[in-house]
Amino acid sequence: MKLKKVIVSVLLISSMAFVGCVSKEKPVDKTDGIKNEESIENSQEKEKSEGESALNYEISKEVLEIENKNTKIFYPQVEGYTGELLMDYMNQSLIKIAEIYGNEDPYTDVEIDYEITKMDENILSVVFIGTGKVVDFGEIKIKQSINLDMASSSNEITYDNFIKSDEDSKKKVMEILNEKAKAIGLDAGVEAEGIRIYFKGEEVVFYYMPLDDSAKEFIELSVPLKEIEDYTNTEFGEAPAS
Repeated sequence: MKLKKVIVSVLLISSMAFVGCVSKEKPVDKTDGIKNEESIENSQEKEKSEGESALNYEISKEVLEIENKNTKIFYPQVEGYTGELLMDYMNQSLIKIAEIYGNEDPYTDVEIDYEITKMDENILSVVFIGTGKVVDFGEIKIKQSINLDMASSSNEITYDNFIKSDEDSKKKVMEILNEKAKAIGLDAGVEAEGIRIYFKGEEVVFYYMPLDDSAKEFIELSVPLKEIEDYTNTEFGEAPAS
């Protein structure tokens, strides 16, 4: 339990020194995952044929490698977004996972890759999945997500600002999550210190590590956006000031 609290507190750090060897791969276009060059071209042709407008940004795949820690972490960066300052804030958010697990002393032998689960004009949702080791503890499973408001603010979308702040909305969402948890055999419902989210298609996925210290796997509860739209926000604050 103490370890989980330490990890949660570490994740709240927003600025850290960034060291290591970073390289860049080819940018990817609109996708539910990383596409190769041929699939990108096919996707672009399909969009043109369907009369869809192209996104005003792309994603490049970069990697942080730290040899003396046996660490390799892939992370995305936004390119071509209208508004250089907002794009810079987005990229600060997207590089955060690499900074934490790459540079923080407790972590070694880290391997993390990511999946883009939603990428459109409103939301960019990225899920980081991997493993690592913590000094004096052993191997851990890593699962983190970064969701960005691409429509206006560039701010991160989290469980706390996605769900409306009034008590009724919080209660209704938790009732829905408890029903989903019981439907997959969790008789006690949701038991978690913190809940995180990511977006996938027309659904939002709520995930958490159970309170039980012996738990090794994250619990995921997928909910259609329409089912909770009355209890969620569509605006996520003002754009950061220069």
